[in-house]
Amino acid sequence: MRSAPVRLFLVCFIFLVTPLFGAERNRNTIGLALEGGGAHGLAHIGVLKWMEEHRIPVDYVAGTSMGGLIGGAYATGMRPQEIEQILTQVNWPQTLRGELPFKALSFRRKEDLRELPTSLEFGLKKGIRLPSGFNAGQEIGFILDRIALPYSSIQSFAELPIPFRCVAVELVSGQQEVFNQGSLAVALRSTMSIPGYFTPVRTSDKIYVDGGLLNNLPVNVVRDMGAGIVIAIHLDQARLDSKTSLSSLAVLSWSIEAVTSSNERRSLEQADIGISVPLRDISWEKYTAFEEIIRRGYQAAEKSAAQLLPLALNEQEWAQHLAGQQERSRLAPAKVDFIEVTGVGPHYQELIGRELQEFAGKPLDQAGLQEKLTELRGTKRFHTLDYQVVTRNESTGLRIIAREPGYQPPILNMVFNIDGSTYNNPQFSIGARVTFMNAKRPGDEVRIDVAAGSRYLLAGEYYKPLAVGKRWFIAPRAGFDSATFPIYLQAEHIADYRIRQFFGGIDFGYAINRFSEFRIGYEGGNLKFSRDVGSPTLPELDGRRGLTRLRYAFISLDDPIVPLGGQAVDFNAGWFDSNPGTLRPFPSSELQYLHFTKLRDVNSVFLIASGGSTFGKNDEGLPVFSLGGPLRLSAYATNELLTNQYFLFRAGYIRQIKGSDSLLGVRSYFFGAYEIGRAYGVVGQSRLPNDLAVGMIAKTFFGPFLIGGAYGDNGHRKIFFRLGRLF
Repeated sequence: MRSAPVRLFLVCFIFLVTPLFGAERNRNTIGLALEGGGAHGLAHIGVLKWMEEHRIPVDYVAGTSMGGLIGGAYATGMRPQEIEQILTQVNWPQTLRGELPFKALSFRRKEDLRELPTSLEFGLKKGIRLPSGFNAGQEIGFILDRIALPYSSIQSFAELPIPFRCVAVELVSGQQEVFNQGSLAVALRSTMSIPGYFTPVRTSDKIYVDGGLLNNLPVNVVRDMGAGIVIAIHLDQARLDSKTSLSSLAVLSWSIEAVTSSNERRSLEQADIGISVPLRDISWEKYTAFEEIIRRGYQAAEKSAAQLLPLALNEQEWAQHLAGQQERSRLAPAKVDFIEVTGVGPHYQELIGRELQEFAGKPLDQAGLQEKLTELRGTKRFHTLDYQVVTRNESTGLRIIAREPGYQPPILNMVFNIDGSTYNNPQFSIGARVTFMNAKRPGDEVRIDVAAGSRYLLAGEYYKPLAVGKRWFIAPRAGFDSATFPIYLQAEHIADYRIRQFFGGIDFGYAINRFSEFRIGYEGGNLKFSRDVGSPTLPELDGRRGLTRLRYAFISLDDPIVPLGGQAVDFNAGWFDSNPGTLRPFPSSELQYLHFTKLRDVNSVFLIASGGSTFGKNDEGLPVFSLGGPLRLSAYATNELLTNQYFLFRAGYIRQIKGSDSLLGVRSYFFGAYEIGRAYGVVGQSRLPNDLAVGMIAKTFFGPFLIGGAYGDNGHRKIFFRLGRLF
């Protein structure tokens, strides 16, 4: 039997060492509830920074929307600094608009956006349908895939370094859904799917959207996970001023805000500790203010220090806490042994597998993989392309989860064109392009273009690769085109003619890459040029038109509408074996080169050079080229300079107006340009017509709208506007 002094020594020893080894197990567990709130959610990073600096442990975490994203990242073992580095490097305006980078699009999709520069796209699958959200969520999905990749195989979110839950609304049942198992990436995407903005997440029998409507601050979820103490981070956002005028959309927005605020207040009352971050003066969509938002989160935690510091661990306890998380953490696979594709049919599985084969048998390159997946989406054949880790027979691979758009093909793209080179005689037309993908076999496409107004058009092309997955193609086409042709003399509008064409032809070509294409082909038909009103300035013509044409096009611009960087080339060379009003065959060639150089994020200078010639062989009939109109000698009216040989140089400056960017994609620009050219053989005109043009460009939902003024030589002055393609 031990003596009393020995027993006393043992009791004292146990009392002294218990704080070193037992406190982490015996303390009250702490849960963290993170509120949703768009850019405001970045404040959670600041709070987490302060808590880690002061050794406040987190045993459970739950979040909604942006709170779910940051909570999920933190639950995987990422430190706040890592989360900040990932999220603050994201181009949030582009990500939240869901825009595919223009350079990532296939060449044909680039052509579509250059020719039809609007955001009006509909699906025609089972009738005219809009997408279920303006944003497929792919860019957000890449962030989530990166965060969740090491944990692709876990059975429960309790297996994460920090047990985690996130909240969504399930639309079929109309109930809250708390994700605690399954795909972490899918759960995070579900909690962030803002209704009507992001496409909902669908499973076999459920549809998920953002959980903010029912539980934007999930205190009860953290409590149910087993937390003894719940810390709730509340984002104090703007409140409606009673004197503010409201549109119908604003009423709807503030109504949703009222519902969300109500469930936030109830949740905050249930928390043991509430941290409120003041953000009323910062818009929820202002991701560019991330530094200030994170700083305010840190300051809000500092103001709650009296409540938080009693929860702090000492250094040894903190090290033990982090070591426990580290034991449960996982790393992304070092090497990819194979690629498998799910969610689509055999042809697309083969296509995706072939394009991604370069990643098999190599170290995992997530940045390169995401770039390649973005290029595949650039064909517009896939709604989303996500990835996760999968194991098979002790080998590690990547599973690509592909989803086709539910509302198309075919695709309907609308276009509006207004030429206001003469403001009291604008030319207007409305049109559309319908694209049938995989029309007869994989890779085939049918385009049908229609227009009405000052131009009437019905034309179609069948694009057919010679073999599946190959670059050589044939493209037969046919159509009818009738367009107004205004005639000006010394800036005075004197007549309106009309060009009517029936045509058919076929091209043989090679799709070089997603930036360029080469074609050669023949087109024949009938052309009629007749006067509608005004003076009989030009002869009326009617007859056969035949043209052998070679074309090379290259597009590497960074934007289809208002480029700030990149280049484009369009070269045409042809031989007219017949043309109304000409007595003999003649050649024709035209080249246009565009070069844009970005100076800073919102500034650009450009140079556009173009020229065309019939090499002196066509002295009769309708001239082949024309100058005049917005950004093509802006001080001159459209078609004011008709010629068979010309050159034109345009140098200018573009600046995006600060603060004009928004999630809906409406952006405004200031532009200025100097234009100088020459139209050979035009009687009574300047030898070198030139002008200085300034104005504003707005990228709207209906296309780019340009308004400006130009001051030119020989008394040419214009106030002009244009809706439609500019460059």
